[in-house]
Amino acid sequence: MQIMCLVNKLGKFLVWLLLGLAAVTCANAETVWLKNNGGQVHLQMADGAVYDVKLFSEVGGVFYDRDKHTIGGREYVSLFQVLSSNSARPSGACGAGNEVWLHVYHVAGAVLNEKIKVLVSSCLRSISLASQNTGDQMQDSDFSSVQWNLKGFSIEWFEHVDAAGRPLQFTNFVLREGAFLPQDVLSQENPN
Repeated sequence: MQIMCLVNKLGKFLVWLLLGLAAVTCANAETVWLKNNGGQVHLQMADGAVYDVKLFSEVGGVFYDRDKHTIGGREYVSLFQVLSSNSARPSGACGAGNEVWLHVYHVAGAVLNEKIKVLVSSCLRSISLASQNTGDQMQDSDFSSVQWNLKGFSIEWFEHVDAAGRPLQFTNFVLREGAFLPQDVLSQENPN
């Protein structure tokens, strides 16, 4: 009887531990929306640091993750700039659609230096993230397909192709000599 009670308590503990870890993971994956304010946005990071980022006038705003990401002892900040796909022809193809660019910046004191920008969502080019094609109500602001790791970051695609037209599952961006180098991973469904 004592063993069964111990097993039940251990099982309940593990369930609560997993739920707690899931809550922390979800909290860290959240992004904040900032509207373009006169050609710039004011990023307030989780550690209290503040950065101003200049934007082009056609950028409607940005989603950003408040956490800094450390790779090789250096810190990086990421944000997603959102602009209209076809603002010149709002009633034409993709007139109501968006283009979303991931911008990654190296933190140099109080300044952010852009290291790379990647188109991650495009109505015009049929590019989209896996996390933004889940059917969930808030999928448009779900950028969890971009995952940081010790070597850089990866992007899980819902729809994207390489230069030869083959469907991609992931693109890994590995930091080498100060630059993020892309490494495409083809879709398992169509290995040709």
